[in-house]
Amino acid sequence: MGLKSLVVRSVLNTLPVIYFSKLNIFLFRLLGFNISWSCRIYASVKIRGNIKVNISENTFIGDETVLTGGDFGEIRIGSHCDISDKVSIFCGTHVIDSRPLSKRIAGKGIAKDIVIGNGVWIGYGALILPGVTIGDFAVIAAGSVVNKSVPSRTIVGGNPMKIIRSI
Repeated sequence: MGLKSLVVRSVLNTLPVIYFSKLNIFLFRLLGFNISWSCRIYASVKIRGNIKVNISENTFIGDETVLTGGDFGEIRIGSHCDISDKVSIFCGTHVIDSRPLSKRIAGKGIAKDIVIGNGVWIGYGALILPGVTIGDFAVIAAGSVVNKSVPSRTIVGGNPMKIIRSI
């Protein structure tokens, strides 16, 4: 981690939770993430790994939410989204290494992009897994594990998530 990244992350970790949303965005932009100035992002939000992040206008991201991955995967979040507290969005995973002489089963790290459409609402503690697309105006219930794509205007919930109904 470079000195600039270390300093920026240190400042982000010491800020009060929501009072300095524009400063949070400024600091994330210094790290190379594309985040609209109209977003509101809690200071405790973590963006980690070698990933690209694009967050469109008027999106809210709550306390202790994590966006992470590797291998230069991308997380794209549309406009007017509401992402609650303690949501985890992971665009990184591993291939399974089933070779007989392999010392571990988690093989090479890979990225699978995540796309979250416009107007999406993601409830508290949801987990969004690699390769998922969430359609416009979908609702993800609190605590859900989203392991496959979600159609637009659909409510999903559970572990693994299931379609509850269309809206």
